[in-house]
Amino acid sequence: MEYVPQWLTSESWDESGSLDLDADVLSSAPGWPEAVREALAVAREYGMPSEVDGMFYPSPHGGAFTQAGPDGGFWRLGQHEPQLGEAYVFEYVLDGNGRVVLLDPALPAPRFVNTSLVAFLDALAAWDHRNRHLDDFDELEPEDDDEEEDPAEAARVAFGMEIAAKLKEKDPSAFTDEFRTWWDRVYEEVELDAV
Repeated sequence: MEYVPQWLTSESWDESGSLDLDADVLSSAPGWPEAVREALAVAREYGMPSEVDGMFYPSPHGGAFTQAGPDGGFWRLGQHEPQLGEAYVFEYVLDGNGRVVLLDPALPAPRFVNTSLVAFLDALAAWDHRNRHLDDFDELEPEDDDEEEDPAEAARVAFGMEIAAKLKEKDPSAFTDEFRTWWDRVYEEVELDAV
């Protein structure tokens, strides 16, 4: 079944800009696995964001679709947290089957993120949408700081979890409810109102 994005459009990255897809690197695309070539077509259609606050940044080790990993069996997309320093970078990559995984130096194997690049970009666009609308709930803040109930916090959490539920419908493998996948971990933090 073809993934139809809900948040991702060709204008999704207009504000933050798109990463350049290096023509020299892409000249080797005909030799790539079909799933990676399909992902490249998605990147050309929608663009690769230059930044999605708190979630996606350019890789310092090479541009999008440069080969990565010890055997070169992955294709770079970008990285997670730039603040961690170059010695410890979580890098989003495509595997030969077109799945997005996260290379984490602390893990023995890549962490699964999404079943395809379009699903990943849609999840990033959803994250960007969530972040842009968090202030919408400020008017619900209690006037008394000592108030135990915080309707604004509850509304922000509900908003984030509604986005997670819609993403799960579209790419169920990215949400196992066992906190083993990347998005499970991210939206656990959303549910706790930690991000």
